[in-house]
Amino acid sequence: MKQIQYMNFHKQIFFFLLFCFSFNYAQEIPKETYHQFSNYRNFEYKNDTITVTIRNPLFSPLRVYVFSEYLKDKKIINDTIKLVIKENSEVNIKLPAKKLDDSQFNFRFKQRLGDVRKRIKHNKLALPFPKGKTYSIMQSSNGSFSHNKDGSRYAIDFNMKVGDTITSADDGFIVAVIKDYEFGKNDIKWTPYANFITIYHPHSGLFTDYVHLKKDGAFVKVGDAVKRNQPIGLSGATGFTSGEHLHFNVLIPEKNMSLKSIPFIFENNISSKRLKINQEIKN
Repeated sequence: MKQIQYMNFHKQIFFFLLFCFSFNYAQEIPKETYHQFSNYRNFEYKNDTITVTIRNPLFSPLRVYVFSEYLKDKKIINDTIKLVIKENSEVNIKLPAKKLDDSQFNFRFKQRLGDVRKRIKHNKLALPFPKGKTYSIMQSSNGSFSHNKDGSRYAIDFNMKVGDTITSADDGFIVAVIKDYEFGKNDIKWTPYANFITIYHPHSGLFTDYVHLKKDGAFVKVGDAVKRNQPIGLSGATGFTSGEHLHFNVLIPEKNMSLKSIPFIFENNISSKRLKINQEIKN
C-alpha cells in the first residue's frame, strides 16, 4: 500500500513538473510577428522611369516614408520621400532615371497612421466598457510601470478580467487589429506581442487604442465602421503586462513619431489626468 502511494506521489510530481515546463515553454517570446494591417506596395522600372505605387486601404490618412540608398547615391532622390496618402486611396510616384540596375533599388518603407496637419477636436469619449459596469484603475496617467513614454503617457489601465467586454469610445473606423498572440509577461521584451485594436475617429482626428486583448478576442476587422459603445472585443493579458487588464489610450499623429498619447475626458467630465490608482469608475 505504501509503495502504491509512493508511486502515485511521484506520478503527481512528474505531471506537475511537466505542466510547469510546458507552461514556461509556451510563454517564450513568440517566434511569429503579426502586423496591424497590410497594403499594396510595388515599383516598376520602365522607359527610364521608376514608378512606385502605394495603396492606403484604411479609412484614415497614412504617412508613408520611402527610401533607397542606391537611388540616393545615384542622385535620383535627395533623401527620404515623404507622403501623406488620403483615406482609401492610392498614389504613384514617378522618378526619371536612366540606365540603372533595378535589382539594387532595395526600397525601404515606413508607415505611420494619421496626418499631423489634421485639426484635432477634443470631444468627450465614452468609457470603454458596457453601461452598468464598474472597474477600478490599475495604472493611471504617468504611471511608472509603463505609462512613462510619449506613446503611452496619458493611458489608463482598467482592472478588467480576461474575457470582459470592451466597447468603442466613439464612432469611427477600425485601422489596426492584432488578435493572434496568446500569452503575456511582466517583461518589457513582450511589448510588441500584445493583441490590440486601434480605431480612427475622423470627426475628431483622434485615435483610440484598446490593448492586451485575449487571443482571438477581437470582434472587428480592419475597415469595419463602429459606433460609440459598440462591443469590439474581449479583455486579456497579452504582451508586456503584470496582469489582466485593459490598456486604453487616446492618441494623435505627431511629427517625427508615430502617435502621441494625449490627455482626454470621458463623459460626465471624467478627466484622464485626475484618475487615481484603485479609484472605481462606473459607466
